[in-house]
Amino acid sequence: MKLDGRAVLLTGASGGIGRATALRLAGRGVRLALMARNEAPLRALAEEITKSGGQAIAIPGDVRLSADATRVVAETTARFGGLDALVNGAGLGHLKAIDESSDAEIQEQVDVNLMGVIWMTRAALPALLARAGSAIVNVGSYAGRVAAPYYSYYAASKFAVAGLTEAWRRELRIRGLRVTLLVPAATETPWLDKAGRTRAIGIGPAGTILRPETVARAVERALRSHPAEIYLPLRNHGLAVFNLAFPALGDRIVTSLFRYSRKR
Repeated sequence: MKLDGRAVLLTGASGGIGRATALRLAGRGVRLALMARNEAPLRALAEEITKSGGQAIAIPGDVRLSADATRVVAETTARFGGLDALVNGAGLGHLKAIDESSDAEIQEQVDVNLMGVIWMTRAALPALLARAGSAIVNVGSYAGRVAAPYYSYYAASKFAVAGLTEAWRRELRIRGLRVTLLVPAATETPWLDKAGRTRAIGIGPAGTILRPETVARAVERALRSHPAEIYLPLRNHGLAVFNLAFPALGDRIVTSLFRYSRKR
């Protein structure tokens, strides 16, 4: 996809990976609709992009609500005359043991990380199918391929996103819509501190921390060339395949890299 002049709807745009992605795409001439729950930073980002000569509109909304998804897509298409791509970037996580997580925390992760992707994609689908060469990029997580201790509920939501993306990639390709899954390692965002760095980050290869700008570059690559999946860093792809092929050995390796497993 040639990016200049394309209309892209980006969720989770108010900070972290979303903010970095918005700034990068705006610099490539993309017309952006920015969606997030936190209105103040969202509007500030749209203003920053506009002052720099780009095109961006802020549309506050909650991906957990199908009505908000429908409204945001409608506002986007009304403003830009259509939609070329959807980047599902909204996400959150609570890294807690199986019996530490509250019902509300478990439900929130499912609602934002999984149902948010579903509601946004279903709402955007007619507009995307109306444009030749359109694309969907789902920002997943390495925890959606290899699950570590305390990641269970977060990982479950991200494993589901990986399954959705794989099915949609095969289903929608024949309809002219390309779908890509991003599989980043832990990224330097406020989420790390909220979730707890000692639980989110392991040692050795499990201690990799990406910059948001690295993920933003991958989003740009996904929109331009539509690969099936992008692992960040690339070596994680091999580790994921190994974990799938040899789960018992994978257990030993992962638990040795994450040294905080709780014992009773």
